[in-house]
This record gives sequence, structure tokens and C-alpha cells, in this order.
Amino acid sequence: MKEILNKTNESYGRECFDEAINMCLDFKLDNKVNEKIFNRQEASKLYELPVNESTTMDTINDFKNNVLPYCTNFSSNKFMGFPDAGNSIPGITGAVISDFLQQNLINSSFCAPVATFTEIAVIKWLREIIGYKVGKIDNIWDVGGIITYGGTGSNATAMLLARENHRKNTMEKGVVTPDEYKVLIPKGIGHYSIKSSLMWLGCGDNIVEVETDNFRYDLNDLKKKLSENEGKVMAVVVYAGDSRTMTIENLKEVHDIVKSFDKNIWLHVDGCHGFSLAFSKKLRKRIEGIELYDSISTDPHKVLCIPYCISALLVKNPESLKLITSTSDLIMQEDFAFGQVTPFIGSKSWVSLKLWFSIKTLGIDGYAKIIERRVENAEYLKDLVEESKEFVLLNDVNINSVVFMYVEDKDKLKEKTVEELNKINLDIYNKLLEKGDYYLHKFTIPDNKGVVSKDSVLIPLRYMSGNDNLTKEDLKEMLSYIINVAKEVTNE
Repeated sequence: MKEILNKTNESYGRECFDEAINMCLDFKLDNKVNEKIFNRQEASKLYELPVNESTTMDTINDFKNNVLPYCTNFSSNKFMGFPDAGNSIPGITGAVISDFLQQNLINSSFCAPVATFTEIAVIKWLREIIGYKVGKIDNIWDVGGIITYGGTGSNATAMLLARENHRKNTMEKGVVTPDEYKVLIPKGIGHYSIKSSLMWLGCGDNIVEVETDNFRYDLNDLKKKLSENEGKVMAVVVYAGDSRTMTIENLKEVHDIVKSFDKNIWLHVDGCHGFSLAFSKKLRKRIEGIELYDSISTDPHKVLCIPYCISALLVKNPESLKLITSTSDLIMQEDFAFGQVTPFIGSKSWVSLKLWFSIKTLGIDGYAKIIERRVENAEYLKDLVEESKEFVLLNDVNINSVVFMYVEDKDKLKEKTVEELNKINLDIYNKLLEKGDYYLHKFTIPDNKGVVSKDSVLIPLRYMSGNDNLTKEDLKEMLSYIINVAKEVTNE
């Protein structure tokens, strides 16, 4: 068959692959966020089931004309709402090669004989970068981490480890008393994956929210909540860069408080953003103490310019993965079968290859330069916001998140209600979506710093970018654009 790759149709296959890659390159190199705005009413065209045969080239052309124009270009210098740029040349190269080679890391000896060991190398590199000890690796339980498909998967696995550490053999016996499986998180900034994980794991909605001070744990309330829930806390979760403000927790202080209260409580760092600072000697001190925690989730696709999806869960004590080992005669009971320690994942693609390619190519020093420029850009934007009359800054810039609100005139800030300001900023956000020229993120956040009204719930705009092509001039132009959009939505 013409559409199944073989030596007979080699030239046709190469033609299709060349066409697809060139199409994708043109897309990424175009600086528009969206060429066209997708109307959901048009989705019905996508739902029609094909019956007649066509060619791969026909489908590429169909995609190019009817799907690609509506895709969001994360590589655009005007896409400033997420850090996930995905424009690393070695990262994309590794992603393409991985799909071509079709290695399955559920087993080692026949499914992925060398892929398994390149994945082990990637996990070992991440452990060294983050500051965990690395010992001799004789089997899968010496590796000290697993590759997952996203931060939610990594966090869910961390909560599974916490559950098994808290009440041994819960995997076999089940959760008998859910109220005894509590997890502490910072109020108002916790990531949804923790609460969802507890419910997926049968622990129920047993989140205990601790009051925050400037988007970090209020340490006095942390002590109080630990005391009130003594014997029932299975984990305390902290953020080395929370998903809203990118604020880095007081890692050492929280560790010492929790472990002095109960050494058995599992301490987990959601470091999906902040782990990247470990590449930089200059910025590493901002996450000092992260190596003390029982587990750390990392998301290279968020911060290392890697295409979706790749995450890693690292554990301080490699043997702790024995708590969640599963066995089956479908998974080879061999020393290096990752399928034994990757919950929720069966067949497993070689997603780590794109990170292997990128670290091999850029090295520690290359990534340090990227991350330092990224933080420098965010600090520059912070200064622009603070110097402006139209915007107020809501967070301290620890990494690359700048959370701000349009207020028209900050000298007259008190003349507007929280509701009025929220509406204006929500209208700005919706107008950005409608126009498709720029993208900034939006969400709700407590006004921890009392910039507008202490502890009120705000709907700000959020800049966050991991695109190394972004310049300071781009940031200045973005603020000017927002001011013009604000004038549109307020009918000035």
C-alpha cells in the first residue's frame, strides 16, 4: 500500500515528510499568534468521518488550509501567556526522531534496549542539576525518577508515593479512612493537579488550605494546620514557582517546620517551573533547599523550550519507588523495565529523547544563558509596569511571571472598585482573544500584597514567556498594545 512506508515508496515518503516539516517551519517562523480565530460552529466540518481513500499529500494540504491557520503559535514573540515556547531545534529534532524510531520504554531488553538507558541518563542529569545525590545504577529502583507526560502525572505519582508512605500497602488494601490522608497546600495558589490526584487516588477531597503571605505559606498558619491535623497529614506540597505568580516558597523554612513536626510527612515540591533555575549558578540560590524534599516534579516542556509533552518526577530516595511497583507478566520482570515504576502509564514513548538532544546540544551553560535572559526580561517588564501610570504590579518577580492589572491611572486607583477593575481586565483579555495578535494569560488570584484591596479576588493579566527570541522591545510594544486595547474596551 502506498501509504505504508517501505523501500518501494521511499521517495513518496520523503516528499510527504519534507512537505510536513516545511509547513511546520513556516508556521513557527511566522510571528502571528493566530492567523485566524477559530469559530466553534465550524467544528462540525472536522467531525465528518472520511470514507474514501486519499493520499498523505492530500491530507497535508487539507490540514494546511483548514486546520493550521487556527492553531496557536507558541513560538510567536507575541505569545506571552505561557512559558511553553517549544522552539528548541534539538528538542524538535529529538521529538521527530522519537516518533520515527517507535521505541517502547515499558520494557528494556527487546522493546527499548538503548532508549531505556538514554532515559536513565536524562533522569540522572536532572538529579545532578537539582542537587540530589546520584549513586550506582544497577536496576530501575536505583534511578531515582521517572519520565511522565506532564506535571499533573508527576504530581499524581508524588501523591501516590505520599499515600503509600503514609499508610503502607494502601495499594493492596485500599483507602479505608480517607480523612486520614490529608495534604496541605498554600491557599489560593495551589495547582489543580494535587486536589484532582487525591480524588483519583481514592483519598477524597482532603485538601487543607494554609493561609498565604505574599504567595507563600504563612508559616504560623502552617504550624497551626499541622497541629490541628496531627497524624493525618500524608503530604505537604510547596511551589518552586507557583503556576500563577511563579513565587518561590521559603523552601528551607517549610522543610524544617514540617520535618521537625513529623519526619514521616512526605514533602513534595512542584518545581515544574522553578527547577530550571538550577541550571544557572547565578539563580540557583533562589531554590536553595529544594534538594531536601522527598520528591520534585519538573516540566522541561514548560521551561526548556522542549515541545510537548515531557515531565519528570524525581525522588530523593530512589528506593522509595518500590512503594508503587507493579508487576505483570506483560511487563518483563527485568532489572531495567520502566513499566514497573510508571503508574498510570502502559506503553511509553521515548519522550525523553527530545530532552536528551537539547541538553546534549546546549549543555548546562547554554541553558543557563537562556534562563538568565528569561528572568532578566521579566524583571525588565516589572520595571516598565512599576514606572507606568496605567498598570499596577501584583507580585514579586522570582522567575518569569509578571502579574499586573490595567487601572488606567494608578494615582486614582482607589476611585475604582475591585469589580470595575476585574471587568476592565477581563474585557481586555477577551479582546486579545478576539484579535489574535497577542496572548496574555488570566486567572483569579488573591490580592496577597494589598495592591488593590487586601485579600480581595482579582482577575489580572499575566505575562510569562519561555521564548528566547523575545526582546525588551517586544515587551514595550506589548504594554502599548494593551493600553490601546483598554481604550477600546472602555470606549475612551
